[in-house]
Amino acid sequence: MNGNRVIGKHSQNSNSYPEDTEVPPHLQWQHRLAMVDALPTSLLVSMLAGACMCGAKTKSSRRSRRSAVKAVATTKKEEQAAVIEGAILQLFQDEEPSIYKVRDCLARLGKLVKKPNTSVAGDWIIFWASREGSVDKVFGTGVTKDWWLQMQEYLIRFSTKKGGRVVEAAEVIRKVGPFPNQSNSLKGVYSVAGTNGLQIKYNKIQTDEEEDLPIPGGGEEMVIDVDVIYSSKTMLALQWQDTSGECDFFVLTPVEDTQRELDKLTGAERARFFFN
Repeated sequence: MNGNRVIGKHSQNSNSYPEDTEVPPHLQWQHRLAMVDALPTSLLVSMLAGACMCGAKTKSSRRSRRSAVKAVATTKKEEQAAVIEGAILQLFQDEEPSIYKVRDCLARLGKLVKKPNTSVAGDWIIFWASREGSVDKVFGTGVTKDWWLQMQEYLIRFSTKKGGRVVEAAEVIRKVGPFPNQSNSLKGVYSVAGTNGLQIKYNKIQTDEEEDLPIPGGGEEMVIDVDVIYSSKTMLALQWQDTSGECDFFVLTPVEDTQRELDKLTGAERARFFFN
C-alpha cells in the first residue's frame, strides 16, 4: 500500500479549542471528536415545536411528533458519523497513526449503526489496516509470502442481496525490480449473520492472465470471517480476530469502480489506450 497507507504503524491530549484558535495538526482529530458532543440542537427544537403545534390529542399528531423525533435523531447520528469519519481520515494523514486513537473513533462509530453488516454493498479499497502484513494474512492469496512480491492495494466489490451477494476482489502486487504491478482476482459469495457478522467465501482465484491459483489452505473455498464495526456510503470498518484473540482492523473507503481502479493500478488502462 502506498505512502502513509502502508499497513498501520502505531504512534501517541488536549482539550477542545476556541473557534478562533488554530488547532495544531496533530490534535485536529480530537478537536473533531469534541465537536460531536456539541452538535447543534436547533433543528431538534424547531422540528419538535412544529410537531407540537399540530395538536397533542390526535393519533396523527402523536405519529407526527414521533416521526419528527426519529428524523432528528437520524440526522444527528449522520452528523456525528460525518465528524468522526473526518477525524479518522485526519489521523491517517499522520505517518504513524495511533491504533488506539483509531480504535476509539471506530468504537464511537460502532454505536451509531444498529446493523452495519446489512450495508456493505459497493466498490471499496482497503485504505488502512492496523498492522503491516494483515491484509495479506486475512484477505490475500498467499503469494506475497515470497519476499520479492509485495501487496500494494486490495480492492473489493460486494453486490447487493438482490444481486446474489457476490463478492469480487483483486490484490494488486508489486514485484521487486523494474516490473509493472500485477494482480490476482478472487471471486465468490458473502453472507451476513446477526448484526455484525460477515463471511466471505472465495471459490475461484486467478492471476491476471487467467491462470488458476490454488485455494489457500488446500480446501475448495477460502473462508474469511470478520465483524463489520461500521458501514456507511463513505466508510466501511472491519475487525478480524485470530484464534488467540488478537484483532486486526481495516478501514475501507469507496471507489467509483473497482475494475477501473484496478486498470489504473496495473497500467492496463494505459495499455488499452495505446493498443486499441
